[in-house]
Amino acid sequence: MTRRPLLPLSNYQRIYQVIYSVLEATGIATTHRACLFFATAGVTILRKHYGLPATFSAGTLALMVDEKKANVVVYGRQEDGEWVYDTNGFHAWVECNGWLVDFMAPIMGVALKEDGINFDVPRNMLQKPLADRKQDLREIQHVGDFYCYSDKALAESLIDSQQLEFMDLLHVCETWFRKPPKALPSIALGGTDVQAPKPLVLKAPSIGVSGSQRHLFEMGCQFGLIPSVVAKLRRQKIF
Repeated sequence: MTRRPLLPLSNYQRIYQVIYSVLEATGIATTHRACLFFATAGVTILRKHYGLPATFSAGTLALMVDEKKANVVVYGRQEDGEWVYDTNGFHAWVECNGWLVDFMAPIMGVALKEDGINFDVPRNMLQKPLADRKQDLREIQHVGDFYCYSDKALAESLIDSQQLEFMDLLHVCETWFRKPPKALPSIALGGTDVQAPKPLVLKAPSIGVSGSQRHLFEMGCQFGLIPSVVAKLRRQKIF
């Protein structure tokens, strides 16, 4: 039975594109490394504009992105042959009403290529029922299979360490956002005595996948082979 995701594609895409565009407009953020901001802004928008009880989560996450090549992306870092996570290697995402939502997933392929990992990852949204998560990395077998572990202490530490500029950008995302199909209001970012404010423009890459690909990433699968290739990614502060 097909389960309807927490957010329709149009709403997921609008949230992702607003966050991406705000980060890009700063001129200094490393957008493809900004999972902390994507997750925090996603929580803010879901609470404010949708009235949903979204929460911020951080820890480790693994996702199979290519079944044929058995490619699995793992967020964290390797230490003494074990996958670990801490402030130097982690991922952040949103949890809401039993769903894991990663608003940064559409640019996962960009982050991989920046790390020199040539995985072909479609620009998909990622919404997964938490009840479908695997209990161990070795159980990941099919495209869409995933494992995650959220560490509350790490999440609180990451949020507490952010500076005022981080909070200001969250407010910008919240203020600029409108549910589709409504148009976004005209607002500008920044501005100083010598530099005019910069108008925000929605210009993030669009999510474009076939129905079958979207189904795989939203719902996952059940059978397959044990993965043989693993890529690791780190996530750090946005600036």
